[in-house]
Amino acid sequence: MKASIRLLSAIITLSAFFLSCAPTKTTSAKKDFLSSKSLSASKKMKLLLENGHPTLPLTTAERKKLYNSYQLKGFQPFFNRTSTSEQIKNNWTRTLTKAAHFGLPSSRLISFKEGHPLIQELLIYYQISTTLHDLDSGFIDFQYRKFKPKKCSSFPSNWLTSKQNTDSILLARGPADTNYHYFAQHLYHFCDTAKLDTLSYQLTTEKDNKLQAWEQLQKALIGLGYCDESTDSLGLRAALKLYQKKQGLNADGRIGSATVLSFAQSKQDQLYQAQISLDRLRQAAQKPTTFVGINLPSFSLQFVADDTLRAQRRIIIGKMDHPTPELVSRIYQIVALPYWRVPSSIARKEILPALKRNSGYLQKEHMRIYGAGKKEIDPQNVKWKKIKNNTFPYQIEQDPGPWNSLGLIKFEFANQFSVYVHDTPNRYLFGQNFRSFSHGCMRADDPIELGKLMLTYDKKGDKINKVNADSLQVLIDQKIHQRIPLLQHIPIFIMYHTVTSDRDGLYFHLDLYQREQDLIALFRSGNNG
Repeated sequence: MKASIRLLSAIITLSAFFLSCAPTKTTSAKKDFLSSKSLSASKKMKLLLENGHPTLPLTTAERKKLYNSYQLKGFQPFFNRTSTSEQIKNNWTRTLTKAAHFGLPSSRLISFKEGHPLIQELLIYYQISTTLHDLDSGFIDFQYRKFKPKKCSSFPSNWLTSKQNTDSILLARGPADTNYHYFAQHLYHFCDTAKLDTLSYQLTTEKDNKLQAWEQLQKALIGLGYCDESTDSLGLRAALKLYQKKQGLNADGRIGSATVLSFAQSKQDQLYQAQISLDRLRQAAQKPTTFVGINLPSFSLQFVADDTLRAQRRIIIGKMDHPTPELVSRIYQIVALPYWRVPSSIARKEILPALKRNSGYLQKEHMRIYGAGKKEIDPQNVKWKKIKNNTFPYQIEQDPGPWNSLGLIKFEFANQFSVYVHDTPNRYLFGQNFRSFSHGCMRADDPIELGKLMLTYDKKGDKINKVNADSLQVLIDQKIHQRIPLLQHIPIFIMYHTVTSDRDGLYFHLDLYQREQDLIALFRSGNNG
């Protein structure tokens, strides 16, 4: 028994010895320099910029961009915890969290969580500088369809030391363009007042499945408050027409492709479209003093001469399956009483089937047909039914006149798509709101007066065009085909802005060619560049 007690005592003694020799673990965490009372605020700021901090979400490169600015003032913080300083800080924090109001995606914003005051100040400073760069230079890389990397811009130090309207500071940024600032102000108001929901409806066209289309439509119109479950078919069609009218569509009471696209668009998507359009304006090159500007989604043409809007026209553009391209070129001549050389695609797909039904179709449409060597052929001598579909070994040309598909006048500019601006014999189509009817060319309302205006301002030095407005009218009246070269070629910009603005407000247009869906997906993804 005594031996057992002695053995147990020896084990306890040895255990105590080894435990005393083991290294001691530190129980207290490493002290954070931000909580040190011995370090001044300027020293802490310098350490933050040099070494970073676990709660400061800025990279070494991002901190370096701020280092020089703070070095100039001895690393003293701007916000010194006085009541005025706190108000300035709160104003900027509130302004910067409203990125969407200024046309910027919220993903570009760094979260302003509760934290150390010096951390908060650096985040505010960095966010102001990157926001300014986005507002002045744009944040979308339209060529590669992605957000640009964030960059910093310098700003006056008194923005952080004196009370100012911080929202107004950001609204004043951007290009010195009146339309841009109208747009920016209206977008700010839109974000303040619109209910930015993600409500949208996926519909089928009547052509694809009529029964399903109307079932889906009923649910959509009920969801949007246009009708209720007791509404009959006549009431449903009336509700659809009302919806179409409010959306700027043709109020035909039919569920076509344009109507389907419109229901698929939410208010949040409209915000994204506005932000995209505003960024296009930020990055647009300065326009010359005289130019033609066409915006496809709004079906509109503007002629500006000597920095003044001289004419605005409704236009017809390409169908959704025959989209009009975006391009920049120069109008080099006006053609009175033009011939129309029918594109081979139209000849194959539309004229050949008509000729198979009626060989007199060409004569009825004032068209001539030519074979090799531009030798005219009698269409009655061609066995049209033997020509295979989607082949057409001839060239068709339509004579000038009021029947001509180009109308009485056209405006030519070099481009790889073989499109131009011209008149149309189907002028009743300008009465429609949604004017997507052509094969890609742009038909302008009242184009003869537009041509007269262009000739009125066509000067090169002291020289004026020998064909003036009155001369053009004589050519039209006497049905004379003539090409009229312009002394000064007119730049033409064919653009795609789904949201436009003027003094009175914002105008939302359908993304009829679906050219912005990839950018909207980028906004939705939360990617910050």
